[in-house]
Amino acid sequence: MKNVIITISRQFGSNGREIGRLLAEYLDIGYYNKEIMEVIAKDFGIDPDFFREENRNEDGMYSIAGRHTLSKITELSVNSEVYEKACDLIQGISQRESAVIVGRCADYILRDNPNTIKVFIYSDIEDRIHWSIKEYSVPERKARKIVQDKDGRRARFYEFYTGQKWGHGSNYDLMINSSRMKVKDIVEMLAGFYDIKVGTQTLKGGYTNQYIEHKNFTYTE
Repeated sequence: MKNVIITISRQFGSNGREIGRLLAEYLDIGYYNKEIMEVIAKDFGIDPDFFREENRNEDGMYSIAGRHTLSKITELSVNSEVYEKACDLIQGISQRESAVIVGRCADYILRDNPNTIKVFIYSDIEDRIHWSIKEYSVPERKARKIVQDKDGRRARFYEFYTGQKWGHGSNYDLMINSSRMKVKDIVEMLAGFYDIKVGTQTLKGGYTNQYIEHKNFTYTE
């Protein structure tokens, strides 16, 4: 059976990460989100916290301010090395297994792979603000700014390295508004597209919660 990759790009607060995790569980295939960046951090000899969302600057780049181990390297060169390493890892994943990959410009990195399903998850702004209020325990005005800032950084990083418009329909196979569908229905719909791409009906729903704990991930050239 051929390897099929589902890439999940998403607006902040749209529940895209959770949809990706549940989809991977439902299909019993690999799930990659933070694991990719943890491998890169290990290769660089730095703390994985370097890749926390809070460490992105206004351009969406990871900031090296105050990090002495990276003090001799420019911010742009660090981010470029991170992107190139992520490209290698994502290409490696696509060659050895079927998987769901969240973020990391995976849709662009695998743009020439015919066995990729590229998905963008978005949702109504008020739903995303409400999610941020609960997640960060902040008032509405602050939550709105968080949503705008996070989306802006993701967009600028994506557009810098891909030359494509983040969230533009032409870059994806499916655009899904998670405000208008239940998560369960989205997962089952995407699983249907997965079967079409694989070319057979696959077994589903055999495992739950397998990706809540950290999933070990090793990579070899």
